[in-house]
Amino acid sequence: MMKRISIIGVILLSLGLGGCSIVAAPYQPSIENAQAMKRADLPKMNVGTVLGNQKNQSISLRGTKMNSATADYGSYIANALTAELKLANLYEPMSATVISGELLSHDINVGSFTTGTGVISMKFVISKSDTQVLEKTVSADIEFESSFMGAIAIPNGQMAYKDLVQSLIKTALSDPEIVAALKQ
Repeated sequence: MMKRISIIGVILLSLGLGGCSIVAAPYQPSIENAQAMKRADLPKMNVGTVLGNQKNQSISLRGTKMNSATADYGSYIANALTAELKLANLYEPMSATVISGELLSHDINVGSFTTGTGVISMKFVISKSDTQVLEKTVSADIEFESSFMGAIAIPNGQMAYKDLVQSLIKTALSDPEIVAALKQ
């Protein structure tokens, strides 16, 4: 009888945890990204809107829903870009050079018992004085440690999202076409 109650309790607890949600880890700008932007001699710029879409509003980590730490994932990326530019002393809210875009896809996968993965794709738009200079899609991916245990894998996936966005920004702001458009 006691064993039966324990099994029922575990099942009810599992069902209750399936509906939980968490938020992506707060973004931390990267010193490596800031140094790369300085070396590229990028001009001061502003960050415009980064659009997300309805299918990009949450990521499933073994059934646990991960939402953006901000209004949506588009604003998470816009805030991340702003933080990176501020760290590099390249952020100027009144600049005629604006970087904006649209989040096309992103995912964090913690299904493997050893290695988690993350993929992201975003259309970057560079504008000068309200005139679009360049539109380019940039993608990035990462790997991180996962685990058989959800209590380890899920938080690792949650923390990996900021690393995925850092990788996207690094890839975009070191892309020769984007750098050339920003310097125009």
